[in-house]
Amino acid sequence: MLVVFISYVSWIWARYGVLKSISQSYYELPKNLQFLFTFFCWGFSLPAIIVGSTGLIFLAGSGIGFVGAAAAFQEDMTHEVHMIGAGTGVTASQLAIFLNFGLWPINIAFISVSLFLLLFRKKIRGWIWWIEIAAFLSICIALGIQTIF
Repeated sequence: MLVVFISYVSWIWARYGVLKSISQSYYELPKNLQFLFTFFCWGFSLPAIIVGSTGLIFLAGSGIGFVGAAAAFQEDMTHEVHMIGAGTGVTASQLAIFLNFGLWPINIAFISVSLFLLLFRKKIRGWIWWIEIAAFLSICIALGIQTIF
């Protein structure tokens, strides 16, 4: 899951720079490569569900999976599913990190980074991108700690 995350985000960043959001990468990719965004979401969420093995991580992974399934978020038909999936992924993962794993310092770090980015969003290019990066990394760190200890 970490390899999928680092590989996809690094490739997108190198190719297109920091975008408005990670989801925006779906629209930046040529039509014949847009499936890679879905594979990224599923390649991250399915291992997270397996490794995390809690109800909240299942919910978080399912949300991220729905983001990949409803990749075309600018379309009326998929916009709501995409946004609800993204919100569910972030919220449920942060709840799992706190309630299931007791790793509240990760929550504090994520909230602090997110608030900083929100406060300075007019000056920070791709502030949603960076919040998403922080959310994905917090899941990776929490699951890594859970797996090791």
